[in-house]
Amino acid sequence: MTDKKDKTFKSDEKKYHFGLSQKAVIYDSQENKYLLLKSKDGYFAEKYGPWDLAGGTMNPGENFKEAMEREIKEEVGDIDYEILDVIASEKIFNSDGGEKIYLGNFVKYIGKEIQISEEHTEYKWESYKNIIESKETKPWLKNFIEKAQKYLENQKNLDGWKRCQADFENYKKRQAETQKDFIRFSTESVILQLLPVLDNFHASTDHVPKEQKDAPWVVGIMHIQKQLESVLTTYRVTEIETKGGDEFNPEFHEAVANGQETGGKEQKTESKEQKNKIIKVVQRGYKIDNKVIRAARVIVE
Repeated sequence: MTDKKDKTFKSDEKKYHFGLSQKAVIYDSQENKYLLLKSKDGYFAEKYGPWDLAGGTMNPGENFKEAMEREIKEEVGDIDYEILDVIASEKIFNSDGGEKIYLGNFVKYIGKEIQISEEHTEYKWESYKNIIESKETKPWLKNFIEKAQKYLENQKNLDGWKRCQADFENYKKRQAETQKDFIRFSTESVILQLLPVLDNFHASTDHVPKEQKDAPWVVGIMHIQKQLESVLTTYRVTEIETKGGDEFNPEFHEAVANGQETGGKEQKTESKEQKNKIIKVVQRGYKIDNKVIRAARVIVE
């Protein structure tokens, strides 16, 4: 008895068809318009309107991207485009009572001529406003276009947010560099004030008589001098090594006098014979890393 009821139920059961289809919402960013295709007369045009989008049912074995690429090429030609995102879905009923789920893909049109297939009679590029206000545009199509417009707005906001984020990152980098420059400038300023103190120590210790080298007061001064030099070293301050006989280099040396200037009028006329050699170091020079903060003051030959 139960089997008989089951058989009766199955014999009266209607076949139910379900399919998955895709539509390409093709958008021209230069013209700010969407591509619409006019359907031939038939069930779809009568029920869902004369205007359609490129697209169709997936073939067995195809993935979403392959199916969308095939449909675009078949229905609008070999155009240049970029498939971006799925933005909408809509349930469409077929003439046999089955149904399809249409997925709307946002497609950015890049270029080349539109060449429609025999499935459609004509095409046009239409603005968002005209599509939404047109009586020929059915709700499913308006839904896809509205979702596309929302997608564009979101992308615009996202791009703006990314630009703000990039600007903020650049601002932080500039602030970090400014902070480094400030610290570097402050450090350099303090060091330049300490160098004369170190010069005085050198002036004192360089002329201590040999017999007093081991005197307690001399040892104490030398210790303080070394402490000061050690502090400067921690700030990457090093002396510009310069001695008599070295070649004069304007990048590291400052000539404060010419050896010939002390030799009388006759010697001054022979300046072309200068050897550009350092005779004496008048004041030590220093640098921070590779930056000269005070050139060595020298007398050249």
